[in-house]
Amino acid sequence: MPKQRERNALQSSDRIAREQHQRFAIRVAFDGTTYQGFQSQPYKNTIQDQLEHRLRGLLRRQVRITAWGRTDSGVHARGAVVTVDLSLDEVTKYAQKRSTEEEGSEEVKAGRFLHSVLKEFACNSGNTHQPQTRYGSISAQSVVPVPLDFDARYSALWKRYVYYICAGDDGDQELPFVWTRYSWRIKQSLDFAAMVDAAELLGGSEHNFEWMCIMQPGELRDPRRKVQLCVETIPMNADSTNMPYFLQRNEGTVIYKIT
Repeated sequence: MPKQRERNALQSSDRIAREQHQRFAIRVAFDGTTYQGFQSQPYKNTIQDQLEHRLRGLLRRQVRITAWGRTDSGVHARGAVVTVDLSLDEVTKYAQKRSTEEEGSEEVKAGRFLHSVLKEFACNSGNTHQPQTRYGSISAQSVVPVPLDFDARYSALWKRYVYYICAGDDGDQELPFVWTRYSWRIKQSLDFAAMVDAAELLGGSEHNFEWMCIMQPGELRDPRRKVQLCVETIPMNADSTNMPYFLQRNEGTVIYKIT
């Protein structure tokens, strides 16, 4: 069996749409709690495997999507972009499934149909039983036709990462479900001023990420990127009578947001 990196590698020629095909960009949101990251794995419990499984069922053929990047196990996303190529015959076929009174080109209509199929679906493919995987934990927010030279990874202009930290309650008090699921819990109190100072040192300047890159032979790519960092606290209220459940907190708990 090839190594994981080799199994998932896409050669440059594979990233270019073939003639007589139309490329579609799919903006995906997912809750990664019950998945082993985004990138395809042998045991199939990943976001990529679930999307490709759904598309294979629709197109009745092998499908390989191209992604903006990847995430680790348990990481969530709200605007991740992947692409898939459809033949012009497939575009015509799925465009015809939309109303004849609907405005838009065949490509736009086919994109709307793909969106209706991927908007919410049961995520239970793979060779292992996955009772913990939830319906709707992967959802396409939009599907639009894009030029043939559009690349989900290399055409990206920026990426935004958000981290939530619940700190300072000594871990003895129960937090609202949304924070136990979507934040990193730390028992100790944090020095907010020091965090802001550290963000100012790292943010606003260019950093060289060559050590993190996997460069293909002959590939010309600038590994330098400008980093913007911001640290803030999430307004919370300990009074459970006047605040939504997910904005309630216990005394002594502070929610930090790092972007």
